[in-house]
Amino acid sequence: MAGVPGSIDSDEEEQLLIQCNDWITQQELPEGELGYELVDENGQTIAILDLAWPDGLQEGLSQPVALLIDEGRDTEEAVNSQGFRFFTDVDKFREYVTLEVIGL
Repeated sequence: MAGVPGSIDSDEEEQLLIQCNDWITQQELPEGELGYELVDENGQTIAILDLAWPDGLQEGLSQPVALLIDEGRDTEEAVNSQGFRFFTDVDKFREYVTLEVIGL
């Protein structure tokens, strides 16, 4: 999609995201969506998110979450504008999941 920020740019990035998703499901949490299309209130795609949980990691109990690897400021701003909490580092994301979602 020309002009839409965000994408999975390499096999290495995709493998990292898949490993992260596998770890999430091992924690008995819902699998995230790879290459999630973030849309605005008009249904226009405003960004492609690397890995996202649009209903939160605990549906109805937590805010939408996204993991963004090597994305630009425009993707981060789009995610922020739609109420997502986002992480740009897998270790920080795992720390969030462990401490705030699972509560260990």
